Amino acid sequence: MMRRFVTGFVALAGAAVFAQFPAFYGDYLQRLGGRLDQARVQVERLERAARAENMALAGYVEVFLASARSPVHRQGNIMIEQIADFERLRGAAAALGRAPVLARPWRFAAHLDGGLARATLGDFTPSLPLGLEGLLYAAAGLLAGLLAGLGLVAGARRAGPALRRRRRSAA
Repeated sequence: MMRRFVTGFVALAGAAVFAQFPAFYGDYLQRLGGRLDQARVQVERLERAARAENMALAGYVEVFLASARSPVHRQGNIMIEQIADFERLRGAAAALGRAPVLARPWRFAAHLDGGLARATLGDFTPSLPLGLEGLLYAAAGLLAGLLAGLGLVAGARRAGPALRRRRRSAA
């Protein structure tokens, strides 16, 4: 009886957790899009400044990097970081935005930004997924939970006799 309860509970917990993925993924994409928009604004500002000097962006940044003055050189490094962030965010948004439903967990893991995921999780509100995607993930979670529950029960069953023997020998 207890075995069925544990297995069922873990299976339902898995379904509930996995079913949240589509909503979390959507919230994560929303935040990612916001960060991408902000990074785009920063890069466009740099591009405008470069054009005002009749330079390409790479040449403009190189002027800063070549400077002997520490604050100017440091600003060149900041520009490189801003451009790299924009490229990384743009690549992640493209990959995640067009990911097929069943490939999303793997694409998400491949393009995970830990800080962005923590911020998303901090504001995340669980939902009741009624769409096909939510049901697919719930079914996958149910299966994963069922397997985990069966593994817990089997492990406890194997460990039980050993623990009883230890208690008897200690007494």
